[in-house]
Amino acid sequence: MTTHPTTSGEEREQQSFDNLPLSDEVRRALDDMGYVEPTPVQIAVWEPAAAGRDVVVQARTGTGKTSAFGLPLVDRRVSRSKRAVQALVLCPTRELALQVSRELSSLGEHKGVETIAIYGGAAMGPQIAAIEGGAQVVAGTPGRVLDHLRRGTMDPSNIRALVLDESDEMLSMGFE
Repeated sequence: MTTHPTTSGEEREQQSFDNLPLSDEVRRALDDMGYVEPTPVQIAVWEPAAAGRDVVVQARTGTGKTSAFGLPLVDRRVSRSKRAVQALVLCPTRELALQVSRELSSLGEHKGVETIAIYGGAAMGPQIAAIEGGAQVVAGTPGRVLDHLRRGTMDPSNIRALVLDESDEMLSMGFE
């Protein structure tokens, strides 16, 4: 996340995470991560995403898009008491799935929200164990997610939120 210059104290206050209705646990995670001020994309996405509305976001790399969808997911859309997959983030590559998983794990650390990455080229056993163990957020590649769905090792019936991260890239790679 970046710090944006402001011209007045009032503008600085408007860019504070204090103006987002975040839980204490997520605020503590943001502090742990060293995040001080939300980026414009995070401010714009918070309200509709937290309310469960559809959102389409296009922003440059490094603008905080992962936290833009991650904050409402871990703070509002996922119930920590329900030990089942409730949010699915589809990513075009294993590298992005791992990156998203790390970010969401950090955001959800103090809330008790469990996030896992699932992707091809890795053993299915540990992925199945993590899903059966109650992972609530899955960041995965389309092929491996389909593998789990076809095998019945991931139940989609509790999914409350779906994120298509870099959907343009997934389409250009032939995922449809």
